[in-house]
Amino acid sequence: MLDGERYLWAREFNCKAKTNGLVFRHLRESLSKIIEDHGVQHVAVEQPLRTDIEIGTGQIDPETGAPIKTRPPMKTYMRIYGLCAVAEEVCAAQSVPVTYVHQMTWRKAFTGNARATKEQSLAQARLIDRTISSLDAAESLGVCWWLRGHLDPKFSASRTQRQ
Repeated sequence: MLDGERYLWAREFNCKAKTNGLVFRHLRESLSKIIEDHGVQHVAVEQPLRTDIEIGTGQIDPETGAPIKTRPPMKTYMRIYGLCAVAEEVCAAQSVPVTYVHQMTWRKAFTGNARATKEQSLAQARLIDRTISSLDAAESLGVCWWLRGHLDPKFSASRTQRQ
């Protein structure tokens, strides 16, 4: 969470519930409270996975020599898209606009490298708050960093370009 030029905090969404319904409920309650308690004016969310992506398994097909690829299971998409829907609904109920941002776009703004790893994002986040140890919290800060630049051009240069 950023308040203009001031960094407030970075957190991760973590829910140990075993069902999607309970995870969605936890997000609804948590996000509603954050928006209310802190007067959030705008929310940014990393664009969810596309349903047509293929990811490498790290294995090679012995017959063709080509990398073996797979697609994430449908339960992954159900969870991701469900979380996005809940976030949009909570924000709409409180008249808070939501903006989706592609992973490479926010990474470029935050680290200066569109293909930065999670670990590089964490290293960048730790320059702002050395107590951040979660990759997810670090990435949430990166998304927030991008949003600030998106909303106010004076903040649009990447962090590394300003140092």
